[in-house]
Amino acid sequence: MVKQKLINSNQKMTNMIKKNYVDTDPLAELVYIKAIKEQIEKSVASKYLKRIDYLVGANNELMRELEQWERVRKIDELAPE
Repeated sequence: MVKQKLINSNQKMTNMIKKNYVDTDPLAELVYIKAIKEQIEKSVASKYLKRIDYLVGANNELMRELEQWERVRKIDELAPE
């Protein structure tokens, strides 16, 4: 009789553990998916921010060069021939 009660008790515990696992498994999956999404977003944002910084730097460099050539052109126009 005691042995049967222990078996029943173990089965109840096993069922409770399985139920809790089933209940928390989708939650764990959602947390994992959210973490992966955040990691991807950070990676993509970092990649594009680096690209944007590079393009802004290149644009600034071209603008300085253009301004320099415009100054040279003005000096050439003002110089007597």
